Amino acid sequence: MNVDANFAVPESMADQDFTFHRVFQMQEMVKAAEKYGPLPSTKFDPKAPRRPSSDYSSEWKQLKKAVSLMANTHSKLALRKMKQASDEHYSDHPLESVSDWFIRFTMKLLGRKYQSRFKALLKEFSEIRGRHDVEPLFEHYEANMVEDRFARYREIYTDFFSKYEQFSQVIFRVGLDLRLSDDLVASSVQFDAVKSFYGDAFEVFAGSVDLLAMMNNVKNGRSFDRFETLTLGKYLKLDNSSKFNPFADNSVFTELCEERDNQLRNASHHKGFRIDGDGRKITYRAGKGGTGEAQDITYAEYLYRSVSLFLQICVLVCIELTVCSGSDIKLPFD
Repeated sequence: MNVDANFAVPESMADQDFTFHRVFQMQEMVKAAEKYGPLPSTKFDPKAPRRPSSDYSSEWKQLKKAVSLMANTHSKLALRKMKQASDEHYSDHPLESVSDWFIRFTMKLLGRKYQSRFKALLKEFSEIRGRHDVEPLFEHYEANMVEDRFARYREIYTDFFSKYEQFSQVIFRVGLDLRLSDDLVASSVQFDAVKSFYGDAFEVFAGSVDLLAMMNNVKNGRSFDRFETLTLGKYLKLDNSSKFNPFADNSVFTELCEERDNQLRNASHHKGFRIDGDGRKITYRAGKGGTGEAQDITYAEYLYRSVSLFLQICVLVCIELTVCSGSDIKLPFD
């Protein structure tokens, strides 16, 4: 019986007893991982405690509690939670703070594809900072942006992990840029639980790329709040699908924004989805108000694209926590 919820399965095997397709998928994953460089290797220690590194859901529950305690000024309790988690998950490199925990947890989530996106983005930020004065932007970020942004990030993390049993079926493939073949299906289908997630994540992501847009202004020799044809106030009033346009010439920034389907967002956000009786195929209508041609997407592909969008948000989280740490900006979880 297939009881492994961390992998999609071939449709022909979905209802068969004694199938274990993850073995074949793990072989695919190793090959996909090698594209990003040599695989890390560690010496096996039979006496070392066994810690399931992919048990993201249980670790998030611990981290969420510590973040909540810190936000409610219960710092001693939060640090106690952090110490317990440090012993359990990071004993070889103890945690230094709740923010340190948040970024390390998120980096594990990213997988090799999005870790490479993070590294490219960090390099771009560093080069801009080395050639231009970014302090006015970072002062604006600290005074006007960081608090609201991390409140949104916390909410979308909580939403994602409340549905993690669904997303876990594809998250390892997403993290390796290993696309779903046509025959792979989700063995667990809870469409009502996840159908609004893409739309909600799109709103968070599109509402957070303003930092990229402002950094791009600085790169081009302008004040952070002066776009080529817009003021910052006018940029912030753009509809979310248009907020990517001002940095379209920056390949590093646009690469991070690969997953951003406004039509899928509209269907998700406005409950314009229908799923077939087998739980395999989602139908929605493109166009404003859902009046366009009917479009199809498999349920597994919808999960895949939702996770892709979430991991793009996670890259922004890691970048912003790094910026805070390197610029003496009060870290949002400390």
